[in-house]
Amino acid sequence: MCRRLLLIIGCCLLLGPVDAPAQDTADFSTVADFIFNTQHYRKGIYKTFREFQLNSPGEQGELVIKNRSSAAQIYLLASRNELHVRDSSGQERKVKDYWGFSDGQYVYIRDNGLNRLQEIGYYCLYEIHAVAAMPMANPNAITFNNVPPPSRKKKVINILTGQVYDLTVYNLKKYILPQDKALLASFLEDRGKRERMEYYIHWFNQRNTPVL
Repeated sequence: MCRRLLLIIGCCLLLGPVDAPAQDTADFSTVADFIFNTQHYRKGIYKTFREFQLNSPGEQGELVIKNRSSAAQIYLLASRNELHVRDSSGQERKVKDYWGFSDGQYVYIRDNGLNRLQEIGYYCLYEIHAVAAMPMANPNAITFNNVPPPSRKKKVINILTGQVYDLTVYNLKKYILPQDKALLASFLEDRGKRERMEYYIHWFNQRNTPVL
């Protein structure tokens, strides 16, 4: 009995510690359901963040994305695109209340339009596109000329809690990297960290596995 116990302890020491989330928790029925553990995204609409986590869209149908022009985004104060669904009879309707969707190949989050998750990890990375309003020379005139180009901003979402952060130096230092003290130390010493924020998200995802 003592020899078996010593053997088990020795194996654990050789394997080293197992990666686990530092602070976040969630209640999943099985780890296999966790979207982090698959590359096969089920096609459909995620009504909630929970459905995204479980790779279990709550609504299916033929998905149709309709884009708006930059001018329409400015003057209608609308997002750049919207999601419609077409049923088996060919009837089409706009989807109003939902978190995101998957086309079977990629996952998209709804945030000022529909944005593809560029990376799915402990922190999922995506980029939003928005058109900034430009003051007109004549406020009484309505013109669609000289529409400003879309502005872009990177964001990340915690795959366990659903918390969304703008990808900024402050948020990396205050909320994201403190879970990995060694990586945080490298970040604080990095003089070029402002240009390498996305890299630190990749690095964090490689070093930290959100296994439940």
